[in-house]
Amino acid sequence: MTILEFMLAPLMACLLLILINVYFGIHVLKREIIFIDIALAQIAAFGATIAVVIEHVMHEGHGHEHSEDSWLAYVLALSFITVSSLVFSFLKNKKISIPLEAIIGISYAFATTAAVIILDKAAGGDVHIHDMLVGSILWVSWAQVIKLFVIVAFVGGIHFIFRKKFIQLSDSYQNKENKMNNSFLWDFLFYLTFGVVIIEAVNISGILTVFAFLILPAAFSSMFSKSWTTRIIIGFILGSVVSAFGLYFSWNMDVPVAPLIIIVLGIFLILGAIYKRLISFKKS
Repeated sequence: MTILEFMLAPLMACLLLILINVYFGIHVLKREIIFIDIALAQIAAFGATIAVVIEHVMHEGHGHEHSEDSWLAYVLALSFITVSSLVFSFLKNKKISIPLEAIIGISYAFATTAAVIILDKAAGGDVHIHDMLVGSILWVSWAQVIKLFVIVAFVGGIHFIFRKKFIQLSDSYQNKENKMNNSFLWDFLFYLTFGVVIIEAVNISGILTVFAFLILPAAFSSMFSKSWTTRIIIGFILGSVVSAFGLYFSWNMDVPVAPLIIIVLGIFLILGAIYKRLISFKKS
């Protein structure tokens, strides 16, 4: 098998994940809720973790192998995401004194701790924890890529049709005088659609990779443009190039692809910040 045949499916998965996550990443940065992605990802993983244990107990002694694509894992992950979306939307709109970012952090810590405790008692728990964090994008199937494409197209279509509403909400998210009609419903729809993408993204590439795809390209593009379209293009190009090189070097150097992509994206972000700083010195 050639490198192109082996890497084509992982590359397509990376491109889809980058495209949708750069868009959501711009929203997240504007809302100043940086860790919402990793929190929702961990909450979804917690739901899937419970499914692992339930299926293990139900089929213990019957030679059944748990499937990460099982209907129970998806239903529980989606249920947890839906409840979390309602909670995050409700707490933001009630303007409580505790910052939403703190609540997001607490949710992440709780979901992570609970998942680790549960998996510690499950067979092959260490493998599940590893897959939950860094995924196995090199072994993604074309069936998973097609499923991801459908989800990205569906969610992307919703956000394109109602783009003015979502952009208006994120642009004024920290404004306590925001008078947008039905802001609670639009906020809930944002979190829910974001969560639907996260469920499949985590299953393919793991929590840490999804977090990197969400924040790093969007943060890099924010240094060079304020236009939504331009920022999406810059972030997509950066993420695509880094992913392609990451997959290539993973093949040739036999190193894990997810950490490699994350590190290179981080390096580009640092170099971009240094470049912007040097430019500002020259202008001053």
